[in-house]
Amino acid sequence: MIKLKKILKEDNLVVVDIQPEYEKAFTFDPREFVATLFTTDWDAIYYLYNGADTVGGVSEDELKDWIAEKSQLEYEEAYQIMDKIEFYDKGYAFFRYCIDEGIDDDNIVALIKFMVEKNVNDSRDLDEEFWDEFVDRYKEYLDLKPADIRELLEFSGDMINIPELMDFLKRIRGKIILVGGGLEECLKEVVIALRVLDKQYKIDDYWTY
Repeated sequence: MIKLKKILKEDNLVVVDIQPEYEKAFTFDPREFVATLFTTDWDAIYYLYNGADTVGGVSEDELKDWIAEKSQLEYEEAYQIMDKIEFYDKGYAFFRYCIDEGIDDDNIVALIKFMVEKNVNDSRDLDEEFWDEFVDRYKEYLDLKPADIRELLEFSGDMINIPELMDFLKRIRGKIILVGGGLEECLKEVVIALRVLDKQYKIDDYWTY
């Protein structure tokens, strides 16, 4: 018997990369997760995944089949329940280079906010004027040091872009419970995106990996 975990009811659930390719990394039973997913009365469920359209991963149909299998229900019943879930192939690695290099999260969020404000989608397009304005805007708020600027200059130039995921997340209204993984990888990218958009969220540690 699957033991259901009681979780706090919020307006929205956002699932990140709970999919078959990463099952070996899970710190929870995916059958328990799906049972809880199916029996909690969420206003909306958004299921983000690394899929075929962006990284050659699992397709939406394959992901749904995997969820249906873990539900231990008849497929028809499982698919009826999944009708309330919005699936989105989000891709990955839009902020990862700065994250992997250990750049302070606040600095990354500030940089992306400023890129969005200036309508710059690719950090390779950042020029001297942009950086002068950025430093002037955030030097007191972030207590930026010369080394911080050098890090952002070095590591943002290669691997920051504003993903279409940002427009998807903008549509979510109300508080968010965030689950999935990896904690320092794709989940953190979504956290940074939510911070840039000033969205309220909580991470349910039980369902992270």
